[in-house]
Amino acid sequence: MLTQNQVAKLAGVSRSTVARVVNNSTDVNPETRDRILGIMKEHGYRPNKAGQVLVNQHKKLKVACMIIQSDNPFYDQINEGILQQADEFEQYGIEVIIEKVPFIAEEQIKAIDQLCSENISALAIQPTIDRSLCDKLKEVEEKGIPVVTINTDLPNYQSSFCYVGNDFYVCGQTAANLMQLFTNGKCNIGILTGFKKAKSHADRIAGFTDYIKNYTGMKVVCLEENRDDDMEAYYLTKTMLREHSEIDSLFLVAGGVYGSGKAIKDVMSETGKNYTVISFDDIATTRDLVREGIIKATICQQPVRQGNMALSVIFDYLIEGRKPQYNRLYTDIQIKVKANIDF
Repeated sequence: MLTQNQVAKLAGVSRSTVARVVNNSTDVNPETRDRILGIMKEHGYRPNKAGQVLVNQHKKLKVACMIIQSDNPFYDQINEGILQQADEFEQYGIEVIIEKVPFIAEEQIKAIDQLCSENISALAIQPTIDRSLCDKLKEVEEKGIPVVTINTDLPNYQSSFCYVGNDFYVCGQTAANLMQLFTNGKCNIGILTGFKKAKSHADRIAGFTDYIKNYTGMKVVCLEENRDDDMEAYYLTKTMLREHSEIDSLFLVAGGVYGSGKAIKDVMSETGKNYTVISFDDIATTRDLVREGIIKATICQQPVRQGNMALSVIFDYLIEGRKPQYNRLYTDIQIKVKANIDF
Protein backbone atom coordinates (compact mmCIF):
# COMPACT_ATOMS: atom_id res chain seq x y z
CA MET A 1 0.00 0.00 0.00
CA LEU A 2 1.18 3.52 -0.80
CA THR A 3 2.45 6.06 1.72
CA GLN A 4 1.23 9.65 1.76
CA ASN A 5 4.52 10.67 0.19
CA GLN A 6 3.95 8.29 -2.73
CA VAL A 7 0.36 9.50 -3.15
CA ALA A 8 1.71 13.07 -3.28
CA LYS A 9 4.19 12.19 -6.04
CA LEU A 10 1.52 10.47 -8.12
CA ALA A 11 -0.83 13.43 -7.69
CA GLY A 12 1.86 16.02 -8.35
CA VAL A 13 1.22 17.82 -5.06
CA SER A 14 3.00 18.29 -1.75
CA ARG A 15 2.69 15.76 1.03
CA SER A 16 1.02 18.39 3.19
CA THR A 17 -1.77 18.70 0.59
CA VAL A 18 -2.38 14.95 0.78
CA ALA A 19 -2.42 15.24 4.58
CA ARG A 20 -5.10 17.94 4.40
CA VAL A 21 -7.26 15.67 2.23
CA VAL A 22 -6.75 12.75 4.64
CA ASN A 23 -7.73 15.02 7.54
CA ASN A 24 -10.83 16.29 5.68
CA SER A 25 -9.60 19.87 5.58
CA THR A 26 -11.63 22.23 3.39
CA ASP A 27 -8.48 24.11 2.40
CA VAL A 28 -7.89 22.08 -0.80
CA ASN A 29 -8.94 22.81 -4.38
CA PRO A 30 -11.91 20.50 -5.21
CA GLU A 31 -10.27 19.25 -8.43
CA THR A 32 -7.04 18.48 -6.56
CA ARG A 33 -8.99 16.76 -3.78
CA ASP A 34 -10.80 14.53 -6.30
CA ARG A 35 -7.51 13.61 -8.00
CA ILE A 36 -5.92 12.65 -4.67
CA LEU A 37 -8.96 10.67 -3.54
CA GLY A 38 -9.00 8.86 -6.88
CA ILE A 39 -5.37 7.81 -6.48
CA MET A 40 -6.03 6.67 -2.90
CA LYS A 41 -8.99 4.58 -4.03
CA GLU A 42 -7.12 3.09 -6.99
CA HIS A 43 -4.20 1.98 -4.82
CA GLY A 44 -6.19 1.01 -1.74
CA TYR A 45 -4.64 3.70 0.48
CA ARG A 46 -5.90 3.73 4.07
CA PRO A 47 -4.73 6.28 6.68
CA ASN A 48 -3.00 4.79 9.70
CA LYS A 49 -5.46 4.85 12.61
CA ALA A 50 -2.81 5.40 15.25
CA GLY A 51 -1.42 8.38 13.38
CA GLN A 52 -4.87 9.86 12.92
CA VAL A 53 -5.58 9.48 16.64
CA LEU A 54 -2.39 11.41 17.41
CA VAL A 55 -3.43 14.17 15.01
CA ASN A 56 -6.98 14.32 16.33
CA GLN A 57 -5.78 14.42 19.94
CA HIS A 58 -3.26 17.13 19.03
CA LYS A 59 -0.61 15.12 20.84
CA LYS A 60 2.75 16.85 20.65
CA LEU A 61 5.44 14.63 19.14
CA LYS A 62 9.12 15.56 19.28
CA VAL A 63 11.73 14.42 16.80
CA ALA A 64 15.31 15.14 17.84
CA CYS A 65 18.07 15.58 15.24
CA MET A 66 21.67 15.62 16.50
CA ILE A 67 24.04 17.16 13.95
CA ILE A 68 27.81 17.52 14.31
CA GLN A 69 28.83 20.90 15.72
CA SER A 70 31.32 22.13 13.13
CA ASP A 71 32.08 25.05 10.82
CA ASN A 72 31.80 22.66 7.86
CA PRO A 73 28.99 24.10 5.66
CA PHE A 74 28.14 20.56 4.55
CA TYR A 75 26.21 20.09 7.80
CA ASP A 76 24.13 23.17 6.99
CA GLN A 77 22.95 21.31 3.89
CA ILE A 78 21.80 18.35 6.02
CA ASN A 79 19.97 20.85 8.24
CA GLU A 80 18.30 22.31 5.16
CA GLY A 81 16.84 18.92 4.28
CA ILE A 82 15.64 18.41 7.85
CA LEU A 83 14.00 21.84 7.97
CA GLN A 84 12.20 21.26 4.67
CA GLN A 85 10.44 18.27 6.20
CA ALA A 86 9.93 20.00 9.54
CA ASP A 87 8.02 22.85 7.88
CA GLU A 88 5.87 20.50 5.84
CA PHE A 89 4.77 18.37 8.78
CA GLU A 90 4.24 21.04 11.40
CA GLN A 91 0.48 20.57 10.94
CA TYR A 92 0.78 17.10 12.48
CA GLY A 93 1.89 18.63 15.74
CA ILE A 94 5.40 17.22 15.28
CA GLU A 95 8.13 19.43 16.72
CA VAL A 96 11.60 19.00 15.25
CA ILE A 97 14.48 19.78 17.59
CA ILE A 98 17.91 20.28 16.00
CA GLU A 99 20.84 19.95 18.40
CA LYS A 100 24.37 20.75 17.23
CA VAL A 101 26.68 18.68 19.42
CA PRO A 102 30.50 18.25 19.41
CA PHE A 103 31.63 15.02 17.75
CA ILE A 104 32.62 13.55 21.11
CA ALA A 105 30.91 10.48 22.59
CA GLU A 106 30.50 11.94 26.08
CA GLU A 107 28.84 15.08 24.69
CA GLN A 108 26.53 13.09 22.44
CA ILE A 109 25.49 10.78 25.30
CA LYS A 110 24.81 13.77 27.55
CA ALA A 111 22.65 15.36 24.83
CA ILE A 112 20.75 12.08 24.26
CA ASP A 113 19.97 11.78 27.98
CA GLN A 114 18.67 15.35 28.03
CA LEU A 115 16.52 14.79 24.94
CA CYS A 116 15.08 11.55 26.31
CA SER A 117 14.12 13.40 29.49
CA GLU A 118 12.07 15.69 27.22
CA ASN A 119 10.11 12.66 25.94
CA ILE A 120 11.28 12.61 22.34
CA SER A 121 9.43 10.33 19.93
CA ALA A 122 12.35 9.63 17.56
CA LEU A 123 16.06 10.39 17.19
CA ALA A 124 18.18 11.09 14.09
CA ILE A 125 21.90 11.25 14.86
CA GLN A 126 25.36 11.51 13.31
CA PRO A 127 27.15 9.23 15.79
CA THR A 128 30.84 9.12 16.65
CA ILE A 129 32.53 5.72 16.90
CA ASP A 130 32.35 4.72 20.55
CA ARG A 131 31.19 1.59 22.41
CA SER A 132 29.40 3.55 25.13
CA LEU A 133 27.46 5.56 22.53
CA CYS A 134 26.49 2.34 20.78
CA ASP A 135 25.15 1.00 24.09
CA LYS A 136 23.27 4.26 24.70
CA LEU A 137 21.54 4.09 21.30
CA LYS A 138 20.47 0.50 21.99
CA GLU A 139 19.08 1.72 25.32
CA VAL A 140 17.13 4.44 23.49
CA GLU A 141 15.64 1.88 21.10
CA GLU A 142 14.65 -0.36 24.01
CA LYS A 143 12.47 2.53 25.19
CA GLY A 144 10.56 2.30 21.91
CA ILE A 145 12.23 5.35 20.38
CA PRO A 146 13.24 4.74 16.73
CA VAL A 147 16.84 5.73 15.91
CA VAL A 148 17.94 6.83 12.44
CA THR A 149 21.68 7.14 11.92
CA ILE A 150 22.24 9.83 9.33
CA ASN A 151 25.29 10.51 7.14
CA THR A 152 27.53 8.29 9.29
CA ASP A 153 27.04 5.05 11.17
CA LEU A 154 28.55 2.96 13.96
CA PRO A 155 30.49 -0.29 13.54
CA ASN A 156 28.89 -3.25 15.34
CA TYR A 157 25.63 -1.33 15.62
CA GLN A 158 22.68 -1.73 13.33
CA SER A 159 19.69 0.41 14.10
CA SER A 160 16.46 -1.57 14.21
CA PHE A 161 15.14 1.35 12.19
CA CYS A 162 17.57 2.51 9.49
CA TYR A 163 20.69 4.33 8.27
CA VAL A 164 20.38 7.14 5.70
CA GLY A 165 23.39 8.30 3.68
CA ASN A 166 25.99 7.24 1.12
CA ASP A 167 27.70 3.87 0.90
CA PHE A 168 30.98 5.41 2.01
CA TYR A 169 33.13 2.37 1.26
CA VAL A 170 32.03 2.62 -2.38
CA CYS A 171 32.69 6.39 -2.21
CA GLY A 172 36.28 5.65 -1.20
CA GLN A 173 36.68 3.16 -4.03
CA THR A 174 35.26 5.73 -6.43
CA ALA A 175 37.82 8.31 -5.26
CA ALA A 176 40.65 5.80 -5.73
CA ASN A 177 39.40 4.88 -9.20
CA LEU A 178 39.32 8.56 -10.18
CA MET A 179 42.85 9.11 -8.87
CA GLN A 180 44.05 6.02 -10.73
CA LEU A 181 42.57 7.38 -13.96
CA PHE A 182 44.03 10.87 -13.47
CA THR A 183 47.52 9.57 -12.59
CA ASN A 184 47.67 6.43 -14.76
CA GLY A 185 48.01 4.43 -11.56
CA LYS A 186 51.29 6.04 -10.47
CA CYS A 187 51.16 8.43 -7.52
CA ASN A 188 52.29 9.08 -3.95
CA ILE A 189 49.30 10.06 -1.87
CA GLY A 190 48.71 12.18 1.20
CA ILE A 191 45.38 11.67 2.95
CA LEU A 192 43.59 14.37 4.97
CA THR A 193 40.60 13.01 6.88
CA GLY A 194 38.04 14.78 9.04
CA PHE A 195 37.41 12.59 12.08
CA LYS A 196 39.08 9.24 12.66
CA LYS A 197 36.07 8.35 14.79
CA ALA A 198 33.56 9.02 12.01
CA LYS A 199 32.65 5.73 10.38
CA SER A 200 31.80 7.55 7.16
CA HIS A 201 35.34 8.91 6.96
CA ALA A 202 36.92 5.60 8.02
CA ASP A 203 34.88 3.73 5.41
CA ARG A 204 36.01 6.11 2.66
CA ILE A 205 39.63 5.50 3.60
CA ALA A 206 39.07 1.72 3.74
CA GLY A 207 37.46 1.72 0.30
CA PHE A 208 40.25 3.89 -1.09
CA THR A 209 43.14 1.85 0.32
CA ASP A 210 41.55 -1.48 -0.60
CA TYR A 211 41.10 -0.31 -4.19
CA ILE A 212 44.70 0.85 -4.68
CA LYS A 213 46.07 -2.52 -3.51
CA ASN A 214 45.57 -3.56 -7.13
CA TYR A 215 47.92 -0.81 -8.31
CA THR A 216 51.52 -1.15 -7.14
CA GLY A 217 52.31 2.35 -8.39
CA MET A 218 49.81 3.97 -6.01
CA LYS A 219 51.15 4.44 -2.48
CA VAL A 220 49.79 6.20 0.63
CA VAL A 221 52.61 8.22 2.21
CA CYS A 222 50.82 9.60 5.28
CA LEU A 223 47.44 10.38 6.82
CA GLU A 224 46.39 13.30 9.03
CA GLU A 225 43.17 14.26 10.87
CA ASN A 226 41.93 17.85 10.58
CA ARG A 227 38.60 17.54 12.48
CA ASP A 228 36.81 19.26 9.57
CA ASP A 229 38.58 22.50 10.50
CA ASP A 230 39.99 24.73 7.75
CA MET A 231 42.79 26.24 9.85
CA GLU A 232 43.91 22.81 11.02
CA ALA A 233 43.64 21.51 7.46
CA TYR A 234 45.79 24.37 6.15
CA TYR A 235 48.57 23.72 8.67
CA LEU A 236 48.52 19.92 8.27
CA THR A 237 48.45 20.04 4.47
CA LYS A 238 51.26 22.57 4.19
CA THR A 239 53.39 20.63 6.68
CA MET A 240 52.66 17.34 4.89
CA LEU A 241 53.67 18.69 1.48
CA ARG A 242 56.84 20.33 2.80
CA GLU A 243 57.97 17.28 4.80
CA HIS A 244 57.07 14.73 2.12
CA SER A 245 58.21 16.15 -1.20
CA GLU A 246 57.42 12.82 -2.88
CA ILE A 247 53.66 13.43 -2.45
CA ASP A 248 52.07 14.36 -5.76
CA SER A 249 48.42 13.54 -5.01
CA LEU A 250 45.99 14.29 -2.20
CA PHE A 251 42.84 12.53 -1.06
CA LEU A 252 40.68 14.97 0.92
CA VAL A 253 38.31 12.65 2.75
CA ALA A 254 35.93 15.10 4.43
CA GLY A 255 35.80 18.76 5.56
CA GLY A 256 38.61 21.30 5.72
CA VAL A 257 38.83 21.35 1.92
CA TYR A 258 39.13 25.14 1.73
CA GLY A 259 42.09 25.10 4.15
CA SER A 260 43.81 22.27 2.28
CA GLY A 261 43.17 24.01 -1.03
CA LYS A 262 44.80 27.23 0.20
CA ALA A 263 47.84 25.27 1.43
CA ILE A 264 48.13 23.46 -1.90
CA LYS A 265 48.05 26.77 -3.80
CA ASP A 266 50.70 28.25 -1.49
CA VAL A 267 53.02 25.26 -1.99
CA MET A 268 52.39 25.28 -5.74
CA SER A 269 53.40 28.95 -5.94
CA GLU A 270 56.56 28.18 -3.93
CA THR A 271 57.63 25.06 -5.84
CA GLY A 272 55.82 25.14 -9.19
CA LYS A 273 54.66 21.59 -8.51
CA ASN A 274 51.18 20.39 -9.50
CA TYR A 275 49.03 17.96 -7.53
CA THR A 276 46.19 15.59 -8.33
CA VAL A 277 43.48 16.27 -5.74
CA ILE A 278 40.22 14.38 -5.14
CA SER A 279 37.75 15.73 -2.58
CA PHE A 280 34.21 15.29 -1.32
CA ASP A 281 31.07 17.43 -1.29
CA ASP A 282 29.57 20.27 -3.26
CA ILE A 283 30.00 23.45 -1.24
CA ALA A 284 30.87 26.91 -2.55
CA THR A 285 34.57 26.96 -1.65
CA THR A 286 35.09 23.46 -3.06
CA ARG A 287 33.38 24.45 -6.31
CA ASP A 288 35.79 27.39 -6.59
CA LEU A 289 38.77 25.03 -6.23
CA VAL A 290 37.36 22.75 -8.94
CA ARG A 291 36.87 25.73 -11.27
CA GLU A 292 40.48 26.80 -10.60
CA GLY A 293 41.74 23.32 -11.45
CA ILE A 294 43.19 22.74 -7.97
CA ILE A 295 40.74 19.88 -7.38
CA LYS A 296 40.34 17.43 -10.26
CA ALA A 297 37.05 15.94 -9.05
CA THR A 298 34.76 16.14 -6.04
CA ILE A 299 32.37 13.37 -5.01
CA CYS A 300 28.96 14.53 -3.81
CA GLN A 301 26.48 12.74 -1.55
CA GLN A 302 23.19 14.69 -1.62
CA PRO A 303 23.21 16.05 1.96
CA VAL A 304 19.88 17.89 1.59
CA ARG A 305 18.28 14.64 0.47
CA GLN A 306 19.86 12.83 3.43
CA GLY A 307 18.25 15.24 5.89
CA ASN A 308 14.98 15.04 4.00
CA MET A 309 14.95 11.23 3.86
CA ALA A 310 15.85 10.83 7.54
CA LEU A 311 12.84 12.81 8.66
CA SER A 312 10.60 11.36 5.99
CA VAL A 313 11.05 7.78 7.25
CA ILE A 314 10.47 8.96 10.82
CA PHE A 315 7.25 10.72 9.83
CA ASP A 316 6.09 7.64 7.90
CA TYR A 317 6.52 5.65 11.10
CA LEU A 318 4.99 8.13 13.54
CA ILE A 319 1.99 9.07 11.39
CA GLU A 320 1.42 6.02 9.18
CA GLY A 321 2.97 3.26 11.30
CA ARG A 322 5.36 2.21 8.53
CA LYS A 323 8.97 1.19 8.98
CA PRO A 324 11.30 1.70 6.00
CA GLN A 325 11.42 -1.21 3.59
CA TYR A 326 15.20 -1.42 3.84
CA ASN A 327 17.53 -1.03 6.82
CA ARG A 328 20.04 1.00 4.79
CA LEU A 329 18.78 3.81 2.56
CA TYR A 330 21.55 5.03 0.26
CA THR A 331 21.72 8.37 -1.53
CA ASP A 332 23.38 8.67 -4.94
CA ILE A 333 27.13 9.04 -5.42
CA GLN A 334 27.69 11.96 -7.80
CA ILE A 335 31.01 12.88 -9.43
CA LYS A 336 31.60 16.53 -10.34
CA VAL A 337 34.48 17.89 -12.39
CA LYS A 338 35.20 21.28 -13.92
CA ALA A 339 32.78 20.70 -16.82
CA ASN A 340 29.72 20.02 -14.64
CA ILE A 341 30.53 21.70 -11.32
CA ASP A 342 27.89 24.39 -11.88
CA PHE A 343 25.11 21.95 -12.73
